Amino acid sequence: MYVLRRLFHDGFDRPELVLIHYSAAPENSPDTLLVRSTAVVVPSGIPGTRQVHLVLPRPPDGGRLLVRYLFSTVGGGREWFSSPYDVLLPGPATAGDVDEIEVEGEGNAVPAPGRGMFRLALPLRPDEPRTGGVRFGFGAMRKKPSLSLCRARVPQAHGEAPVVEVPEALSVLKNYPMPFFLYHVPEGGTVPLADKINGARITIRDAEGDIVCARALWGDRSWAAHNLTVMEVKNFASEEGRASGCFHAGDRESFLRNRAAVLAGHPLPRTFEGFVFGPSGSVVEYCFQVLRLRAGEAVASWVNAPSGTNWSITL
Repeated sequence: MYVLRRLFHDGFDRPELVLIHYSAAPENSPDTLLVRSTAVVVPSGIPGTRQVHLVLPRPPDGGRLLVRYLFSTVGGGREWFSSPYDVLLPGPATAGDVDEIEVEGEGNAVPAPGRGMFRLALPLRPDEPRTGGVRFGFGAMRKKPSLSLCRARVPQAHGEAPVVEVPEALSVLKNYPMPFFLYHVPEGGTVPLADKINGARITIRDAEGDIVCARALWGDRSWAAHNLTVMEVKNFASEEGRASGCFHAGDRESFLRNRAAVLAGHPLPRTFEGFVFGPSGSVVEYCFQVLRLRAGEAVASWVNAPSGTNWSITL
C-alpha cells in the first residue's frame, strides 16, 4: 500500500479546520474507485503548514494509481473548497512524498460494505519496544488470535506509536457496527496482542430545522489521530442528497438546496447521528461542526458541550 503525504499552507487567514477529500482509481480505469474518503489535515510542526498522510491501495492490475483530491476549510463562518488536483503513483510529482506499507498476501481484512476506516495510534503496551516495526491486523470476535491475521507492517518513528487505519466494522447487524479485534505484534514477537474495537453512537439535535450538514470531529484524549464522521439524519431514506455526498458533489450549492428540500420532509426536532470508534475502555473526545442554511447561504459553526469543552464518551 502507498502512503502519500500532502501539505496545506494556511495563508494569512488561519482556518479553524482543514480537510482533504480524495479518491483513488487505476490509471487505466479512472471510474473504478478503489477508495473515496475524507481526512483531517493536521499541524505539521512547521508554523503555517499542515500535513496529512493518505493510505492508498495498489491497483489490482499492478499499474499506476490515479489520485484525485481537493482541500476544504472552515473559518469565519464559511466553508471554502480548493480546485481539484490529480497525481499519479508512482510518478515524479510525488517524489519524496510517498512511503509504502509492507503487506503480506491479500492484506488485512477490509471494512464491511458501507463502512469506512478510522485513524488510531496503535495501542502499544508500556513495556513494548518503541523502535523497529510493528505488524497489525484485524479479526472477528470468534477468530482465534494468530500472527497470520497481522498482514501489514508499519515502522515506529521518534518513539511514538504509529497511526494506522482501522476498519469501522468488519460486520454490521441492524445498521450497527459490530465489535471486532485489532491485533498487533512488535517485530520479532510471536504472540499477537488484542484490543477489542467498539463503536458508540453520538447524536446532535436540531430543533430549529436549519442544519443541513453535521459532522463530528473526534479523537482519543491524546488527539494523536484526528477523525471526522459525516452524520446523517435519523431515518433518512432518500437516495438523493445523502450526507455522504456532501464533500464530493460537483455542484455544492445545488447539493445543499436538494438536501434541504429532502430534510424539510423530516419533522422537527431532527436528530443527526453517527459513530465514533476505538479500543474498548478508551475515551473519545468530540465536538460538532455544522452547516446551517440561513437566508439561502450556508453558515458554518461549531457546537461544543455546555461547558465550552469537548464532549467525551467511554467505549
